[in-house]
Amino acid sequence: MSDLLRHGPDHEPPWWTSPVALAVAAAALVGLVLLAHGLLGRHARHSPAAEHPTRLRTPGGPASSVPIAVAPNVIPRPRAPTKFSGIAMSAGDGFQLLLGGPAPGLFSTATGRFQPVIGLPLWRPGYEFTRVAGGWAVQRYSPPQAICQECDAPPPVYFLGDQKTRAVVVASGYDATAAATPGDLWLTAYLPDANIGNSAGTVQEVTVTGHAVGRPSLLPSGYLIDRAVHGGLLLAPYSRGPGLATDELWNPAMRRVVHEFTNVIAASSDEIAWNPCTGACPLKIITLTTGETEIIQLPRGGWADGGTFSADGRLLAVQVSADIQQNGYAATTRIEVIAVAGRRLRVLAGTRVSSLVGVSFGWLAGSDRLVAAIPGPTGVVQLGSWQPGASHLSLQSVRLPDGASLVLGDSG
Repeated sequence: MSDLLRHGPDHEPPWWTSPVALAVAAAALVGLVLLAHGLLGRHARHSPAAEHPTRLRTPGGPASSVPIAVAPNVIPRPRAPTKFSGIAMSAGDGFQLLLGGPAPGLFSTATGRFQPVIGLPLWRPGYEFTRVAGGWAVQRYSPPQAICQECDAPPPVYFLGDQKTRAVVVASGYDATAAATPGDLWLTAYLPDANIGNSAGTVQEVTVTGHAVGRPSLLPSGYLIDRAVHGGLLLAPYSRGPGLATDELWNPAMRRVVHEFTNVIAASSDEIAWNPCTGACPLKIITLTTGETEIIQLPRGGWADGGTFSADGRLLAVQVSADIQQNGYAATTRIEVIAVAGRRLRVLAGTRVSSLVGVSFGWLAGSDRLVAAIPGPTGVVQLGSWQPGASHLSLQSVRLPDGASLVLGDSG
């Protein structure tokens, strides 16, 4: 398998010198800096440093990556909160979270106990996690590079089951993504010293035990697998310039594109959600096995930046940007949950915060509990959790082990 993947602003001073305007400008600058360093999804490590992604693949990081046109008389909004609001969780209650970093492990928010994952050697740059059925595909983090310097000897890809503390090697490969079939992964490999931006990768579906499923196939040049879905592979362009990006649903057997989706914000094995414009427009969700498309009207003035489906696909949590500023960027973000089948939308009370705050969120494995997190400056993280039927967030603050980071959403 290793060999296969190896080859294959009268007289007053100008308005722009006023304290308010300067503050807005400073906030916008900070927002751009945070955006550049936020969670831009697992493809960030594969993209050259000179590129400027315009969408959030992974739920988290400052939102409003794409400004929209606004009228010059927009009314300034009140200062937004920087923390969630809700009801404190009872002492002793909590759940287990996966932590990334040089030495990943499971962390109990109730007891503070940390259990390291066995089978993942200490790796100072840290590890990357990609959500797959029943667990995570795990790979060593490597800096962005235009020319693949690791394709002559692809690093190992591990599988870590949900709530497990032992990782096992699956095979070797440049990239690992979720398969539509439970228990499988898709691995991508390139020839040594390949220019990933214009090369065709060789892809192979494998089981989590490393056995090949079907025949290897070549991707269209310049594309990476976002994830496998019913009907093919959802491909994302490696090079993403300003504006909206278009993903392609590609059939590897027929070697042709069968559908295109602009600005995909979330995908599961049977559903794709996309926001087809740069501003406030309805969110669309297609169920691939039936071909039915649901149109979700978001509250006026908001647009979806990123999202994640629950394990059973019934619920979609989205990060929505709102309260447009004079510079065209959003001042706040919030989390909304959509019941896909009935097109019912619920704004989660207590989740509205400043867009300069880095919020990450995701569904706990095998449950309908949604967990959202805001990191603090001293290693303390505020956690908010919610389940269907609840009228508020349950809140708690925890201190993570040194060097550790939360793994939430579809990747981390």
